[in-house]
Amino acid sequence: MVSLFRSRSGAESPDRLEKELASLEAQAISASPGYETQFLNRAGNLCVEAGQAPRALGYYGRAIDAYLESGRFSAAEVLCRKVLQIAPNAVRARGTLAWLALGKGFQASTRKELAEYVAAAERQGQQALAAKQLMMMAEAASDVDLRQEIAEHLLQLEEAEKADQIFSLVFEERNGLRTPPIPDEGKLWAKLLRAALMGPKELHQQALGQTDEDSDALPSLTRNEVA
Repeated sequence: MVSLFRSRSGAESPDRLEKELASLEAQAISASPGYETQFLNRAGNLCVEAGQAPRALGYYGRAIDAYLESGRFSAAEVLCRKVLQIAPNAVRARGTLAWLALGKGFQASTRKELAEYVAAAERQGQQALAAKQLMMMAEAASDVDLRQEIAEHLLQLEEAEKADQIFSLVFEERNGLRTPPIPDEGKLWAKLLRAALMGPKELHQQALGQTDEDSDALPSLTRNEVA
């Protein structure tokens, strides 16, 4: 992993790097929606090669957002994993992977990504924001066992009140007191996209009581804070 942070042999001068990044930035801005990712990825790669990993994460984060917005979810997943090679504790990348796994409906991988997301959030002191994401995931999940596991993660984050809400719903469903939700793939992916694009500010607003109706429009964000 150390090699990811080393400057390449014969690296260009700082002025040359800045010129290349400025050119790539201009191309990304003028590119058609969905095509800016190639320039953002290249800019990120140049920053990694120049030993400027934090700057690279900003470019990669913007590319992840562009992939999500254009529906290229597999590409977003690949780039999230590339980000984690550079910054293993990047909370937003892990959160995005959890949402993507949930959207695919693969329970085993969803559980794995959820556990890693919660652990990263704890390490970075982002428990409150992670709890909001977990509540949204619980609303989107159709599997009762997965919702119970999400509630257990909320207890881990010391969000007992939120956990109790989900435990109560799980109890009602398992005892025939409530009809389990019927999955709606379209709504699930819309929720996934909205949630994955939310940054700390947007999640904080949600935590203060903003409803889903207040945030129907997809937030216009860049991932300058990938971690």
